[in-house]
Amino acid sequence: MKILITGNMGYVGPALVRHFRQNFVDSELIGLDTGFFAHCLTGAKLMPEALLDEQWFSDVREVAPIDLEGINAVVHLAAISNDPMGKAFEAVTAEINQHASVNLAAASKEAGVRSFVFASSCSVYGYAEGDARDENSELNPLTEYARSKIGTEAEIEALADDSFAVTCLRFPTACGMSDRLRLDLVLNDFVASAVATGKIQILSDGTPWRPLIDV
Repeated sequence: MKILITGNMGYVGPALVRHFRQNFVDSELIGLDTGFFAHCLTGAKLMPEALLDEQWFSDVREVAPIDLEGINAVVHLAAISNDPMGKAFEAVTAEINQHASVNLAAASKEAGVRSFVFASSCSVYGYAEGDARDENSELNPLTEYARSKIGTEAEIEALADDSFAVTCLRFPTACGMSDRLRLDLVLNDFVASAVATGKIQILSDGTPWRPLIDV
């Protein structure tokens, strides 16, 4: 099997590449990334990309069907991945997170890719009160980032058929150690603050909660 992972040089990508290499030992793993954060290593002695068979340096907005020929599965992580960036650059967020993602899925289907896995977000539920949410719960995207995710879900799910499986994973907020660590994420920020200052500062009354997932 040949697996393409977009956005592999971000925060989640290195952990995913390691998981695939350990659990799909006979698969050919290919990364696709602009390389913008390639230098942002967190103590890693070996570039995470050393576990790949190939690393492609490209923008997801530029991928064509011919580039995907022979690929069996695409795991699409690449995105502008936080609310402040989405708010500051709404048009670019929509272009990259939604339009490019839909085009990538369509190109994948045209090229004969069998499986397309999209990294969505549980931010599509907005501020949820009461019971836990699931796939059938009402959506309430409050940010451009969240709107781009639910918009992409709707468009790429329409592409699914017996020969092209589409899976949308609504991830909670990521946390934990990575070869390319992010400290703007809530739990990572708390830990970094505690280590650096001995204090954890919160910007609310302490009652809000959010789901988390360890990379």
